[in-house]
Amino acid sequence: MRFRDVSGVSCDVLIIGGGGASLRAAIEARKSGADVLVVSKVKTGHANNTYISAGVFAATGWGESQDDAGVHLEDTVIGGRFLNNQKLVAKMTREAGDEVPFLEKCGVSFIKREDKLMLGHVPGHKYPRHVHALAMGGRGLILPLKAYAEKIGVRFIDHVFITKLFTGDNRIAAAAGITKDGSFLSLEAKCVILGTGGFGHIYLRTNNAPGITGDGHALAYDLGLQLKDIEFVQFYPTAAGIHASQTILYEAIVSGAGALLKNAHGESIITKHGLNDPKIMTRDRLAQAIMNEILEGADVDGGVILDLGPVSEVNRFRRLLPTGWSEEQKEIIVSPTTHFCMGGVVIDENAETSVPGLFAAGEVCAGVHGANRLAGNALTEVFAMGGVAGRNAAIKIKEIGSPAIPRDEIEREKASLESPPSQERQNQKDLRRKLKKVMWYKAGIVRREKDLQEALGAIEALKPLCREIQFASAIQLMKRLELQNMLLASEMVCRAALLRTESRGAHFRSDYPEEDNANWLKNIVIRKTDDKMSLESAPVSLDIISRETLKPSSS
Repeated sequence: MRFRDVSGVSCDVLIIGGGGASLRAAIEARKSGADVLVVSKVKTGHANNTYISAGVFAATGWGESQDDAGVHLEDTVIGGRFLNNQKLVAKMTREAGDEVPFLEKCGVSFIKREDKLMLGHVPGHKYPRHVHALAMGGRGLILPLKAYAEKIGVRFIDHVFITKLFTGDNRIAAAAGITKDGSFLSLEAKCVILGTGGFGHIYLRTNNAPGITGDGHALAYDLGLQLKDIEFVQFYPTAAGIHASQTILYEAIVSGAGALLKNAHGESIITKHGLNDPKIMTRDRLAQAIMNEILEGADVDGGVILDLGPVSEVNRFRRLLPTGWSEEQKEIIVSPTTHFCMGGVVIDENAETSVPGLFAAGEVCAGVHGANRLAGNALTEVFAMGGVAGRNAAIKIKEIGSPAIPRDEIEREKASLESPPSQERQNQKDLRRKLKKVMWYKAGIVRREKDLQEALGAIEALKPLCREIQFASAIQLMKRLELQNMLLASEMVCRAALLRTESRGAHFRSDYPEEDNANWLKNIVIRKTDDKMSLESAPVSLDIISRETLKPSSS
């Protein structure tokens, strides 16, 4: 395929991704006078995880006097089983409270009573501290952000797939991208911010927005950056639909209202696995119990039965049940679903990576959540750290000036993308489904050495087939590049999960079922070295919350 057009674009701050973290960063950088350009492979502000979220996040300073950023920090570190970057968590929790008035300035409305924020109390958090968008869930947060960003002069280019990042004079300098109509873009910038989200779509079942395929993780890896905690993937236990994309809040339906979860034999999964106490019926434990039933063949069409029969006045829970549900329907097939990725690019408290001028924010990053994310902290990270990234990028451009642009490298990237694949024909959709299926059953909720090795073997077999996918359009090329990124993210998950011979947070090894603080109070760091994937462990820093406060996980 030959590109129909080649063009160059320059800006002060280039932001890659169209979700909440990117828009928050864009506004902050633009407020400081920077020329800001946001590029997204979908329509900015839409089709991202902030948009489809419940519109809830944790922020202190609005509730009980005993609650503050330090308490929020402690909750987050305990929930993350002490693998968090504590300085990064402290930064987030300090910034979070100020995001409420900022978002209101952008046009967001929150649920209030007598002009006072109504706060939700979520398991894992000591105090009520969760604020709720008044309407439309996550859309009520992100659409006002998009409108405000447009109002103050942020520029946007949608439907652009970024294929590579470039450095010049040992700092970030440019990016290459392709548009859906077949043009090649050279994007020059003094600073770049990654806001590309996670990689939930490497799994067969996920409630993530379409296109969450680890693109930012792949860009960072290719540049030689460190990534860590990739083995930690959070699964929500109950979701409906063929791809488990419709989350059903078990906390309300099962724990609160008395619905039953049953396997194909009619057995109560909660009773069978000793989860009757709501305090121990946590997301990770319930997801593991349901997945074990599925792996043992006690499933119904790849899931289990949510029995609504015992629920009185079930219609009052209609808004929590799948679209199209009717009151006559007493049973729904549910399964766990891939929800959130804790691992990603290593950043410091300024949201900057090891490459000067390259920043990152949101789910593409590691450090905030450790081994498991507390409910509500996803959007806390998006807004708080998005603001930090944008603010510091605006400062950085004044310090470092314009970069040297590696035009020869950009031209080689263009030529590489135009190179035709082999004459073999592979079906992109078939390969993608094979990957997602092997990751779900071999490297998902329940892991063991034999299965992880098999998953790695399948990934290695898929790599050359991916390179043989033929494409006649830019959109088909984008799909092939997405699959390459998914294969890379999958390999990172499997290799890190193999190395971590313990169970911790969202990572469960059935052959190593216990948490092992003596040997594994460490992060696993991944980077590209001589075109190979290298892994090493690094001790965590317990510089704010000490190890002595470790307690059994309750989240």
